[in-house]
Parts: sequence; C-alpha cells; structure tokens
Amino acid sequence: MPKETFFNLPDEKRALIEATAVSEFATHGYDNASINRIVAGAKIAKGSFYQYFHDKKDVYKHLMARIAEKKLDYISPVLQNPGDYDFFTLLQAAYRSGLDFARENPQIALIGNQVFKHRDHPIHQEIFKEGQDAGKAFYEQLLRLAIARGEIRPDIDIPFVIHILNTLNVATFEYYFESIKGNDFNMTEIDDDVMDTVDLFIDFIKNGIGTP
Repeated sequence: MPKETFFNLPDEKRALIEATAVSEFATHGYDNASINRIVAGAKIAKGSFYQYFHDKKDVYKHLMARIAEKKLDYISPVLQNPGDYDFFTLLQAAYRSGLDFARENPQIALIGNQVFKHRDHPIHQEIFKEGQDAGKAFYEQLLRLAIARGEIRPDIDIPFVIHILNTLNVATFEYYFESIKGNDFNMTEIDDDVMDTVDLFIDFIKNGIGTP
C-alpha cells in the first residue's frame, strides 16, 4: 500500500504518477517495468518515488486496486438494481460491464492480458487470490437473493458454488482465448463473440444450480 505521502500529493500529480506507471506496466510487463522510466515519465526524483511507495510491487498492487475502483464506473444499470433482475441476467451484465471497461481502457486491458497469460507469476497469483476474495461477497449477495426468489435451488452449498464460479470464470476465458481466438490472444482485441462463450458458461451454471 502506498505511503501517506503519496495520498497527500495534489490530485493532478497522483494521477500523473499512476498514468505513467500504467503505461510502463502495460508496455513492459511487471518483470521488465523500470522504476527509472516511471520517475522520468512522471517527472519526479527517484528518491521521491520511495517516499510514495515501498517498491515496484507496491505501486503495481496500488494500480490494480485503482483499476478495480475504476471498473465500478462501468457497472451496468442492471447491476445497480439487482432486485429487478434474475441471477443469470445479473451475471451476464457483470461480464458485459467488464468487456466495456477493457475496450475503453486499452492500456489497462494490456495489463489484464499479462496477468491472465502469466497467472503462475507470484505477484499475479497474489492479485488473482485477492480478486477472488473480493468477488466472494458479490457472489454471495446475488446467490442469497436468487435463493430467496426461487431462482436457485435452496439446497446448494454457497461457499462451494462461489468457488466453482470463480474457477469456471477463469476456465471460460481460457476456453475463449485458447480455443476460439488461439493462443496469441490480446485482451485489447476482445470481440462481442466473447459473450457467446460467456453464455455457454451461464447456461451451464443455470442448468446446474437453477430451479427447474
């Protein structure tokens, strides 16, 4: 987590540092990203960088948290009114919102591309775990609402279903990128046809936990 001195900076300066770091990680990836290039692009001294962040991992994880915050701006109106829609419509809307976010933020999409392609990297494993932990509360809220409305069987084991949803979420995009698009995929080139693959996933879930 950044140091307090970073949050005390003027908004414009914080935004410039974040934008420069995003560009660096999008272009070079985590391992090859350079603090020297970040400080040069942000027009700050290298010593100042270490007054704001502990190290490269610190600024990277801060950016991932900021990206998660920005994604909230793309939440579909459907997700803002969960009581008006069934669980499976809400799930589809969540994917659509993520797709819109990736299309309109190509540099961030490139970082997501690197995270997905190098999931075995320790820093990415850590990010994946934290993202899945954050998603558990989202899924649990929707599942309990769906059970109460009779859309999903009441006898399901919620923690198990959440684990399966998180696992299948990754597997769905693995299938799309490896079987539909080929191994040399790029998240900045995601097409509408990704929703066809998402629909396969949702249909699979619906017939597994949905009520007849």
